[in-house]
Amino acid sequence: MKTDKNIAQYLVNKLEKEGVEYIFGYPGEQVLPIYEALRNSKIKHVLVRHEQAAAHAADCYARITGKYGVCIATAGPGAMNLVMGVATAYKDNVPLIVITGDVEKADRNSDCFQEMDINGVFKPITVKSYYSCTPEKLENNIEEVFNYKKSGINGPFHINIPKDVQNKPMNIHHRTITKKKIGDVIESSILDTIKDIDDSIKPLIIVGSGVIYGGCIDELKTFVEKTQIPLTTTFTSRGIISEYDDINLGLTGTRGTKEANYAAGHADLILALGCRLSDRTLKHVATKNIIQINTNVEHNRAGKFYNYNIKEFLEKMNEKDLPQKDDKWLHRIKSQGEYPPNEIDKTDNLHPEEVINTILSKENRNITFIFDAGQSPTYFTTNSKAEKHGQLLFSGGFGPMGFALPASIGASFATDDVIIACPGDGSIQMTIEELATIHTYKLPVIIIVLDNNLLGIIKQWQDMQELPNYQVKLDNPDFIGLAKAYGIDAEEITSIEQLSMKLEEAIEKRKAKLFHVMIEDVHIPMPNH
Repeated sequence: MKTDKNIAQYLVNKLEKEGVEYIFGYPGEQVLPIYEALRNSKIKHVLVRHEQAAAHAADCYARITGKYGVCIATAGPGAMNLVMGVATAYKDNVPLIVITGDVEKADRNSDCFQEMDINGVFKPITVKSYYSCTPEKLENNIEEVFNYKKSGINGPFHINIPKDVQNKPMNIHHRTITKKKIGDVIESSILDTIKDIDDSIKPLIIVGSGVIYGGCIDELKTFVEKTQIPLTTTFTSRGIISEYDDINLGLTGTRGTKEANYAAGHADLILALGCRLSDRTLKHVATKNIIQINTNVEHNRAGKFYNYNIKEFLEKMNEKDLPQKDDKWLHRIKSQGEYPPNEIDKTDNLHPEEVINTILSKENRNITFIFDAGQSPTYFTTNSKAEKHGQLLFSGGFGPMGFALPASIGASFATDDVIIACPGDGSIQMTIEELATIHTYKLPVIIIVLDNNLLGIIKQWQDMQELPNYQVKLDNPDFIGLAKAYGIDAEEITSIEQLSMKLEEAIEKRKAKLFHVMIEDVHIPMPNH
């Protein structure tokens, strides 16, 4: 029998029973009953300084753990401030539970203070947006959200609850109805896939983050060990198998490794597991012989598409006597070598690639790297190797500026790693208030501000199109002074040697630190490989 006094308490108790440990949020009038329930819960609330940061923090927590990240905001402006972060998660199918309060039911459609069609806004950027206007609906909605996750369907889910409903008593006689969202794996699909593997000479696996969120990394590793099929990944699944392992060719697509892109261009069979096969991922794929397993039918871009739970599919495959491929194909791929390193010219300020290479030289440690939109992701992507999944994090398909700083907050609650966040001078100013959150919770986040006084990537596009530079110059603040105002130790970096030494010290201390690095205005390489 349900014993929760009201719906707000039921919701919080349900989240706690499902294993939610953290909620990232910002309180407001229309979510006060939920906050009162949280006050007496084991769930820890992380008070950010802007609602966008709550969504980005929850997103990054989910990217690392594979669990639901949860964020909360009040009605009207609070809910609207979540939109950027929710859209970012939606683009990459990151599992989020987004909770918003709303005006009372009687005030709906009355144009009252802070009223907004919240569900109308969230509908196109979530798997589902619920208006939980009765206790029974709320219970069915939250049950369905967790049922989706168990079925392998991931992405943001939005639950919008009027304030008066949050205080309503729980209906102890109401029974929820649950049903499986994805069909069972059919035996013929397994046998057909095994035959296709057996018939292939140059098979390749492309893995997406659906394998992480589906909780089947071990099943993937078993499948790869049994078949010895080379593997490549999308960005969001980098390190799912160590990139130091020969079987993992690294990132595929627009910024992919030479080995991965050679394999994509010459494979005669591709198994796309838990990935959406975006335009960037498919850039070098030549064969039409693609088998895709995904729970999202909107991502159907293959010759054969199976709408299955990826975990169940891999479990069924691993039960069979799978064909093992010989190593000639892998040797042929590995013989291609790597792309030559970029030439680094000496400049007045530090070269951005040299700075980033120094940061990445610490990668074989318990460190998670988070970078922002702009020029730096190309260097971080092409010059790095991931030992484990979640070690290199980027905002992915949506690419908003301002991601790195709040994402580092979520990462700090998801892993025991030291977090190194690398925003540009433009990006950090979009969410710089989150330095306060990092200070408040004493998070081990090292922030390295890469400062060229520019919106560098926009200037580069203007240069490439032979347009005069316009509105790309930044008159930046004193980042050292700002960090110290927020209670975070900060230093100016003027040499590579100093950066290496100071970064090592900061990693050892595991305390928040900001480094300001002036870098040269240099065009990033725009590889067409």
